[in-house]
Amino acid sequence: MTKLLDHGFYPVELPPPFHTKQYSKAIGTLVPSQKHSGSTTFFEGPTFRGSLRTFGVVNPINYFLLSEFIAKNWMNICSIYKKSKCSGSRPIFSNLKSEGRAIKSASLGKKRQNQQHLASGYPIILSIDINRFYNSIYTHSLPWAALGKELAKKKFSAKTLNTEWSDKLDQLVRNCNQQQTVGIAIGPDTSRIISEIILARIDADLCATGTPFKSRQIHHNIDDYQFGVMEISEAELAQSLFMKTIRKYELRVNDNKTYIQQGITFAPNNFQRQFDIVRKLEGKAFIEAFFDLIFSLSAENSDVNVIGYAVKRFAKLLSKATYHDIVQEYLQRLLFASPFQARWILPILLGIYHHTGNFSNGSRLIIWGIGTSARRNDVGSLLWYLYAALFLRIKLSKDMCDLCESITSELVDLVLYHGYKEGLFKISLGAMRQRYRVSDFSSSSWLPLYEIERRGWDTSPSFSKLGKAEDKDDLFAKLKGLGVEFYSTDAAFYRVEAFDGWNLVQNDFAEADVDNFDFGHLLDDLTGFENYD
Repeated sequence: MTKLLDHGFYPVELPPPFHTKQYSKAIGTLVPSQKHSGSTTFFEGPTFRGSLRTFGVVNPINYFLLSEFIAKNWMNICSIYKKSKCSGSRPIFSNLKSEGRAIKSASLGKKRQNQQHLASGYPIILSIDINRFYNSIYTHSLPWAALGKELAKKKFSAKTLNTEWSDKLDQLVRNCNQQQTVGIAIGPDTSRIISEIILARIDADLCATGTPFKSRQIHHNIDDYQFGVMEISEAELAQSLFMKTIRKYELRVNDNKTYIQQGITFAPNNFQRQFDIVRKLEGKAFIEAFFDLIFSLSAENSDVNVIGYAVKRFAKLLSKATYHDIVQEYLQRLLFASPFQARWILPILLGIYHHTGNFSNGSRLIIWGIGTSARRNDVGSLLWYLYAALFLRIKLSKDMCDLCESITSELVDLVLYHGYKEGLFKISLGAMRQRYRVSDFSSSSWLPLYEIERRGWDTSPSFSKLGKAEDKDDLFAKLKGLGVEFYSTDAAFYRVEAFDGWNLVQNDFAEADVDNFDFGHLLDDLTGFENYD
């Protein structure tokens, strides 16, 4: 439970200040009603392709209750996971003392290895994907997955389903978003745990006695499935069986991601090996060849986040000061070309800007990124550009802040308030206060209500609700009393060391000889990488 609270609350896509502190101190102290119901705070953020998807931040009281229940029922949950032998994404907790996410992610290398193993055993591979998986999960299907649909239905008819742990889980998941039965938040680690319960039952059904497929023929990473078959007719049968099976759990196939691969054109996709070859070059030749590869491979491998993989893997080398000017130019070009890649490019750029102190071009780029992201309602990228403005102490005009406010995002509003208190952003206080005047802590506005009041950034009635009628059972007042934070303004979160999993320190950006770089510092084993495709 401690790991889920301290390292699994926010979507990994958010910038460093969205970080929980002292949240696990509430264990054993905070005792909310099991019926507490709150709203999830949703926001639009980019995939690496640039298309937007909806992420969610769960109300912390409901997240606390859900995490507590998962911790107490972990053995029950694992018993469901064991029904599957073809999942490449079974949730595994990281070490309690380690940094990073509560739930480990499958590495790019491991995923590629599993896919190649399947392709080496069968001449035809059917790839098939569940449409809008997290957004389509029917919470009542959790007891179906845990017990089997028929048994769950019988228990429901006999009015005994409420004695099952899975029925209680259904209730807690529904309460995370005002008791809605369809959809769970994309982002929190609890959603990975919940979704895998349903996937494990789907796997068991696909490989059950009487079906034509064995577990060795199937592999999936979350909702992306692959079937290995010998004939096209078997692929058609697999597709039909898969559609029928997931329909039992109120899920549907994504027709746009269903395809068959075979023959010589079905070659292993090892784009990352090309970077291994380039690293044999030295100095400016390496830098230029490296970025040439990024541009060309991004166009050739649209299903993989080449930019994110390459920049993060070679972060230590790109940070070296010998070629800061040319690295900066290439990264700025990349960001202008793909502004939605901010979370992958800004960690190196911000380190360079901070070291050189010369970021006039960077200021123009970041302000452009703020405007571009705001106009396309890309809240995820906008938060990264606003974070960059705070990192570099860049001032924003009233017009630019008004544009950001027009998105009506609770997360953006909180960052705007932070910039306002730092004397950097010019916000409309009256409009902000009016927006939150009737909000309470069970609404999607809980984050700005809590952090703005806790920090004393605004003492108006709109932000003076802790321990009052808007704070049911004084739960958020108790969190404040425990020193719980959900957003950080500490200086440590505005340094390159704050970028989780990048292994950067500001001294990396000091003068160094690229030609004698120790390539052992590269993240060659790919552990700790977020999923890139």
